[in-house]
Amino acid sequence: MSEVRLNQQDTPPPKQSNRTIFYILLILLLVGINVYLYVKYNQTNKNSQNLTEQVSNDSIRIADLDLKYQETLVNIESYKGQNAMLDSIIAVKEKELVGYKADLDAMKKKMRVSEADYKKQMSGLQALVTDLTAQIKDISDKNQILITRNDSLGQSLASEINTNAQLQSTNQVLSQKVSVASLLKPKSLLITGIRGKSSGKEVETNNAKKAEKIKVCFDIPANPTSEAGEKIFMVRIISPEGTTLAVQNSGSGTFQVAETAEQRQYTTSTAVPYDQKAKNVCTYWQQSSPFGKGNYTTEIYQEGYLLASKSFELK
Repeated sequence: MSEVRLNQQDTPPPKQSNRTIFYILLILLLVGINVYLYVKYNQTNKNSQNLTEQVSNDSIRIADLDLKYQETLVNIESYKGQNAMLDSIIAVKEKELVGYKADLDAMKKKMRVSEADYKKQMSGLQALVTDLTAQIKDISDKNQILITRNDSLGQSLASEINTNAQLQSTNQVLSQKVSVASLLKPKSLLITGIRGKSSGKEVETNNAKKAEKIKVCFDIPANPTSEAGEKIFMVRIISPEGTTLAVQNSGSGTFQVAETAEQRQYTTSTAVPYDQKAKNVCTYWQQSSPFGKGNYTTEIYQEGYLLASKSFELK
């Protein structure tokens, strides 16, 4: 009996190693769950951001195509009623344009336009106008020869048409020179990141994570050639990746470049009441997604002309 009691007293206590292993496994499990939730959150946030950017890009592309369609329609119809041969060609072009209109309406309904579809539509509309212009020139050249050969009055008419074309071209050049001379080219351009304090005060920062807005300031000169009144300046901010920062609901849009007639995106615009005196102008850009690190470029446009450009960095 005493031997049994002795054996029970000599039995060692349960080892602590099992409990330690349990705690280690529990900690690893919790760490794994946290890592999974973190990755899942980041992925969801990224997907949401990508979706927002996709919607913005689709809206801008649709606006571009709508503008190009209207421009093409006006271009075609402006030649109507001049002669039967030209009207028959215009009728064919109008049928082609109906097809582009149907595609555009389908895109508007879906609010989705891929980059490939966008380029295809823009290229097709441009090709339609180019082909029409070539056919018009061919008809014009042939008719001018026939009129000149068969009727001296027709020759005078052709000469008058050429004279009017030259006058229109000259007036257009003079008008362009006056327009360029009246532009308000900024003398300085300052761009910086901005974050707000609880007091409401603005603080400049070049830290991409802290920047809540991008502030663009520039000085416009006194220019007696430019009439007093409201002046519109387009501000284009280009990201480190080379894309224009743009959100349609935040005031972004497109404009036509004066020299090339190209449609280009702008980030934001500002209307300035101008009294022919020098003044400082500031505007802001804010977006829902954070600003990335890298070199940005800011461009200032007026009436389609590039007035100033400057790069800045967010670190």
